[in-house]
Amino acid sequence: MAPFRRAAPCLVHLRLPFQLTLAPIFLWGALLSGARWDDGTTAAFVALHLFLYPAATAFNSAYDDDEGPVSGLERPPAVPRGLLGFAVFLAAAGAVAASFAGTAFLLVYALIVVWTAAYSHPAARWKASPWKSAAAIGLGQGALGFAAGWIAAAPLDRGDEALLAGMAGAALTALGLYPATQVFQREEDRARGDRTLAVVLGPAGALRFGAACLAAGGAVTAWLVERRFGPPDAFLIGLGYCALIVALERLARRAAGAEEIRLYRPAMRITRCATAGFLLFLALQAVAGG
Repeated sequence: MAPFRRAAPCLVHLRLPFQLTLAPIFLWGALLSGARWDDGTTAAFVALHLFLYPAATAFNSAYDDDEGPVSGLERPPAVPRGLLGFAVFLAAAGAVAASFAGTAFLLVYALIVVWTAAYSHPAARWKASPWKSAAAIGLGQGALGFAAGWIAAAPLDRGDEALLAGMAGAALTALGLYPATQVFQREEDRARGDRTLAVVLGPAGALRFGAACLAAGGAVTAWLVERRFGPPDAFLIGLGYCALIVALERLARRAAGAEEIRLYRPAMRITRCATAGFLLFLALQAVAGG
């Protein structure tokens, strides 16, 4: 029981409910692959969303030691001793689960491990650069997350237009929502020397940059949906993206002169609505596809 008692303080830093925000990217890749969901796809989903993504979040928290709000935790508790080791152990345990999804997925899993470590570790600290951090989120969580869902369900087909378009749309969407996770921790980031998008562009500028990325990502995704599922579905997905863009613009106006803590709840509401909307769309497509 002692190991479990020592691990308990670490569990809150995994921010497990927040990891659901990345689920639509994986599921979108799996759906567009055209393959049926099987045990290997389940193993891949579990490996990413219950092991690697929570481990990456804890890994980042171990180095940041935030006192103010972070994505998924309005009042984060103190970082417990051993959190870094716990994060590494969890990522390694996830690799075992990932192995059940096949060698190709395991390689993608390993690439995401390296990518997320470089985001937080002082030796690389991509988070300290606005453009490196943007690339880490757009390519790491977006494009690679989409490819992980695809390759967990079916072999990659580089000739399939849905693969490249899906990766591009996922990258732009992840990057578009990224500023909403930064605007309420700008001062702590600045104090650590991290020049995030919110630090460099300011809260309003970062949110409007995100809105521009969502506009591009929405256009690519709506085009892909129209080709795969038809105009009515493309209209719905486009409407959803428009709602997110409007929400980011409203938050950008509110950000001027507002206390950072007051931006946390509306920013998290935007990410939750984006997650819920895309999950609903994916569920409808799965049901329609039989």
